[in-house]
Amino acid sequence: MQKVITWWERGLIAALYLSIALLGIGRLEFFRSGGSISAWSVSRTTFFFWLIWKVMTRVRFGHYQLGADNLAIPIPVLFFFTFVTISLLPDFHNSGDYLYFFFASMHYLMIVDLFSGKKNLRLVYLLLALLPGLVAVRGIVHDPSVLELSHMRRFGYPLPHPNIAGYLFAVAIPLCLALAIGESGRLRKLSLLSCAAQLLGLILTYSRGSWLGWLASMLFFGVTLKRIEIGAFLLVAGLLLAFATPLRDRAFSLVRPQTDSSINDRMEAIEAGLKLGLEHPILGMGYGRGRLREGLRDLYGGTANAITRIAHTHNVYVELFAVTGASGLGAFLWLLGQALCQILSDARRTVGAERVFQLGIAAAWIAFAITGLWDVPLYHHDIRILFFTLLALIHLHHHEYATPPSNADELDKRTKV
Repeated sequence: MQKVITWWERGLIAALYLSIALLGIGRLEFFRSGGSISAWSVSRTTFFFWLIWKVMTRVRFGHYQLGADNLAIPIPVLFFFTFVTISLLPDFHNSGDYLYFFFASMHYLMIVDLFSGKKNLRLVYLLLALLPGLVAVRGIVHDPSVLELSHMRRFGYPLPHPNIAGYLFAVAIPLCLALAIGESGRLRKLSLLSCAAQLLGLILTYSRGSWLGWLASMLFFGVTLKRIEIGAFLLVAGLLLAFATPLRDRAFSLVRPQTDSSINDRMEAIEAGLKLGLEHPILGMGYGRGRLREGLRDLYGGTANAITRIAHTHNVYVELFAVTGASGLGAFLWLLGQALCQILSDARRTVGAERVFQLGIAAAWIAFAITGLWDVPLYHHDIRILFFTLLALIHLHHHEYATPPSNADELDKRTKV
């Protein structure tokens, strides 16, 4: 039975690697069967096998072999999950989105439980940083007309929406750029190619929220590292925005919001979400888009049909306030702040290339937080998995560096390039 458990664990780890890889590859479709495979579907299926493995491990080895050390989950994560759950009480109606949230949270739990050590964490980092370049390539090959800027065709495929693609690129580019700065040789060249592809994909999404999130991450990265590579990326993006009329008009709509109907619609949705949150300030209406629309119908009745049909409020913070109240929003902000403090603390403990990688993770985290001012990523399968993967990576890195080195050789590894 011990061999079965060992190979079962290896299979789980391989499946989670596949799930993370599919974030940067995109959904793969099987044309003959009509089926498909995605990061979400692999992670969800892996969860049930993980539960079986846990039971087998418990039967064979007992409680102390369950990886309890890695399962010391940070309190903000536990609070956030708890408040999202109890917001649906007492009857859990309209709880479809909560099921997706539950499986994404379990994705985080599985990574924390199964992945440890520098080798595993490095591979997760490489997958998150490099592979999104394939999404950019796939999208352009699928529809080359996105390169014709005069048509303003937004980049989306193989992801379901351009804003989702923008979120992915905004988070992945800082990770990839950190590789290009911290590595050398072939990996550096590969990182630069992936960065270029991702930057092109980000621009072609026309996702203004993702542009802002990426810009914030690059400014943070540039201030902390003072590297010319970051300035070069900002210069390329600036030139494209300056000389391509559709891109320039899209960017300048942020400083002239009254001229853009979609911005006005989003501001109305944000205002509606705030009103709903103030009506239910403690636990909100209950997590999920169904509960949000239900609350808006009760609040507005038949006076604002467009608002009561919105998918979400286009602001993750307002959305959480509306559906989980101040308790859920407070836990989420605590989670964001603690994770950022952890990764910055890790960066201060290291030097050289390792410090660059830690700051790249911090920049990616900032990109996620800022882009959340313009969208609600927790309702999209790929970005939800991306968020919890990045959170697990931060947690595991902090656990790695918070553990005192066992010998002088290990200490030497942490402080050298």
